[in-house]
Amino acid sequence: MKARAGRSPSFTKLLSIIGICSGCVMMGLVFTMVNATIPVIQQALGVPLHQMQWMMMVFGLINCAFLVTSGRLADMLGRKKVFLVGLTSSGIGMLIGGLSHSGIGLITSMSFAGLGNAILLPVSQAMLVSEFPEAQKSHAVGIWAAAIACAMALGPLVGGIISIEFGWRWVFWSVIPVFIISLILIALFSKDSKNTVDPPVGDYKGMFFLGIGLTTSVLAATESNRFPWVVTALLSLIAVLAFLALWKNSKTITHPILLPQLIRNRTFLSASVGSACLVFYIWATFFLLPIYLQEVRQLSSLGSGLIMLAITIPVVILSPIVGKRYQAHNAWIFALAGFICLLVSSTVQGTLDESSQIFLIVLTLLIFGVGYGLIFGPTATAAISTVPPHKAGIASGSFVTVQEIGGTLGLALVVTTVRLHTPLMHGLQKGDYVLIGISLIGCIACLFLKPRAAKRSR
Repeated sequence: MKARAGRSPSFTKLLSIIGICSGCVMMGLVFTMVNATIPVIQQALGVPLHQMQWMMMVFGLINCAFLVTSGRLADMLGRKKVFLVGLTSSGIGMLIGGLSHSGIGLITSMSFAGLGNAILLPVSQAMLVSEFPEAQKSHAVGIWAAAIACAMALGPLVGGIISIEFGWRWVFWSVIPVFIISLILIALFSKDSKNTVDPPVGDYKGMFFLGIGLTTSVLAATESNRFPWVVTALLSLIAVLAFLALWKNSKTITHPILLPQLIRNRTFLSASVGSACLVFYIWATFFLLPIYLQEVRQLSSLGSGLIMLAITIPVVILSPIVGKRYQAHNAWIFALAGFICLLVSSTVQGTLDESSQIFLIVLTLLIFGVGYGLIFGPTATAAISTVPPHKAGIASGSFVTVQEIGGTLGLALVVTTVRLHTPLMHGLQKGDYVLIGISLIGCIACLFLKPRAAKRSR
């Protein structure tokens, strides 16, 4: 009995960790699964491309607005309680997605999923860290990040298999049992915790201003051809005023969504811009690539998923190798090399057409995957290493928020560019020009990451 009692705490801890990780892994899987099956869903429901675009953009918009605030709410109200809310929201979103018969239903589905993701990402990290001793915390976060990366890597393939064998609705429904298991494990075996040492204050005004600014700017960018010019101009004005209000609010609150000191920090800003450019590229590519492969090349969703492994496999293999090689002072070299890879990949993608060889497509995606692996870790390290340890949480939240903004804008600008040009292949090539431009901006941001030479004393 004593031996059993001695093992019980570690077994309980293991079940808690499984519950925490499984919920987040499913959200990583959902994002790439849904993207990979967009052509199948669009054909089945007859939904126009701009509604499919909004389905994924609303996921990003809600992520941006709630990401930092949900982490702080969890610190105040209890991480376990808030995490369970995130799991419930994600599960409801997946249920609605599978039941949808219109674009509105799909958009509603990803709204709930976006809120769930905005809760699960920051809160799971805090809960997981609390389960490990100080010496193992970084290792725990590494396992957490690797699990999510692997899930995202497998998403296109898993989505393709499910959509062929069971139908696209099961792409949504298949993850619900995992959310339920995760919810039960956490409810029974996880301990609740709060930040009692330094209770944070939620930046609700900042959340509101950021949400309004992003929503109106994305509306102006994506629907300008459908709205009268007066409406587009008004939306643009509201966006500018909202971002100005966000900046002013950031100077008056203790824990803002975006800390002004970080924005003024050259290294942090450059790393954040570089990472945002990467996520801009990723979200746009993961949305449009299945459309090219399935609608232009007439591949199945399974075939499309297999080809997209060319992006994700290099990321999974390269990330731990790169992680052992870079430090904060040389992160810019790895990131710059990565953006050069993205530049080469997007340039070659711009030449693809209906008859391009599969080998060439796979090669361009492998180059993209290598670039992804070279940029992701180094930019995060460069950003967080510039702030003192007690501000690392705030810096991490701001950094991830900027990433999500980049992804949302990537969907808005690139997919809108594709929609405004016909035929589809011509639009896809125009979209690649935008990716070339964002790759160049990423290269410039990396040059500003280079440490300034210390002045020699005479």
